[in-house]
Amino acid sequence: MKKSTAALCSLALVLAAAAAGAQQIPEIPYDEFYLDNGLRVIVHEDRKAPIVAVTIWYHVGSKNEEPGKTGFAHLFEHLMFNGTENYDDDYFKPFQEIGATSMNGTTSVDRTNYFQTVPSTAVDLALWMESDRMGHLLGAVDQEKLDEQRGVVQNEKRQGENRPYGMAFQQILANVFPPDHPYSWPVIGSMEDLDAATLDDVNTWFETYYGPNNATLVLAGDIDVDTANAKVQQYFGHIPPGPPLTKRDDWILEELEAKRVTMQDRVPQARIYKTWRAPGWTHDDGTLLELAGEVLSGSISSRLYQRLVYEDEIATDVSASPWTAEIAGAFFVSATVAPGQDIGAVETALDEELARFLAEGSNVSVASAASRTSSPRTPSSAAVRISTSDRLRCCRPRRPRMCARPRIAGSAATRSRSKFFRSNRPWLQAARLPTAVHCRLWRSFRPHRFRRSIARR
Repeated sequence: MKKSTAALCSLALVLAAAAAGAQQIPEIPYDEFYLDNGLRVIVHEDRKAPIVAVTIWYHVGSKNEEPGKTGFAHLFEHLMFNGTENYDDDYFKPFQEIGATSMNGTTSVDRTNYFQTVPSTAVDLALWMESDRMGHLLGAVDQEKLDEQRGVVQNEKRQGENRPYGMAFQQILANVFPPDHPYSWPVIGSMEDLDAATLDDVNTWFETYYGPNNATLVLAGDIDVDTANAKVQQYFGHIPPGPPLTKRDDWILEELEAKRVTMQDRVPQARIYKTWRAPGWTHDDGTLLELAGEVLSGSISSRLYQRLVYEDEIATDVSASPWTAEIAGAFFVSATVAPGQDIGAVETALDEELARFLAEGSNVSVASAASRTSSPRTPSSAAVRISTSDRLRCCRPRRPRMCARPRIAGSAATRSRSKFFRSNRPWLQAARLPTAVHCRLWRSFRPHRFRRSIARR
């Protein structure tokens, strides 16, 4: 059955559509089909290059773990690269020989995915390798491999926790969510739980969650749906489905009673974090919180940057953004205190700017959010109105590396490069500002020059 899905557009395009009228959203065509064993397959045909991206997502993550057995989703991801019953060797070796790229896997609270990009002539290899570890893994997993990957994961945990501010996120989760909530522990788990993992745990996890009925396979690139259907049936059709799985309901908690936690660490600057409970990505409020985060800290001329970094000069960086997952989420605001400044003054400034944002709103409403109402005590209520000035702030890039050198005036070649630059950067089209203005802003790092440029227009 032929379908199409709207690609996720940038915040700049969303805001431009609200202010300037309807905006055409590009569409990504795809075909979708299911095998008899429940495997969902999505195919996107794109003949621009002779390559195919092969990605498989399993709907299992750290939220499927139990207290006392944390970190197992990520540990199992490592075991998936250590060989199968029919190829008991390093998973990456054959892909390196045929020139594949982007070979890896990741684990989050909600899902585990594996991916590689291969030449179109090597699609059979990628599908065979993926199907072999989906259907024929357990016979190759022994105690030696489990112990080896347990040590690798524990080393990753040490590396992450030894970084500056590396313990902050897991402490925040542990205080925002109650102990029985599946988001209250970190994806990487605890040392004690990793030490306690057994081969029986490996077998149970694989047999429960790694069946084709809990997976989605995506093929994107130089391949058509008929070819994909035949190949997927050949390599995955024989794998039996796993047991029926129950889906967790949303677990959005009530308003959190205020807590204060102080951590000591060997870091060059103090940092303050403020966190609120929030809905997950399945709720419209998650998108509104994305807008709020962009307005508050999405660029160097955003509200928090202007107040704390440039005007008061009491912080060296600020951030505001939602952390959205499947059944719940959170909204984070943080600021790194400038050397010699008082952390209390930084917290006061953060509170004042957040209160102003919640109370004042703005002059231009976002059409899709204007009709929504929510409690003024939650960050989501601040995201329903975006002012014209905020829109311009959101439309610019976050990183200097995105800013190129083309100019509006100059030679024909220069003008051609400038046109290409603008046409491939939606945030420039949405802002309706000359390319040179953006470039000067980032090179000089002085926002007053940007304001003068706007005034001249």
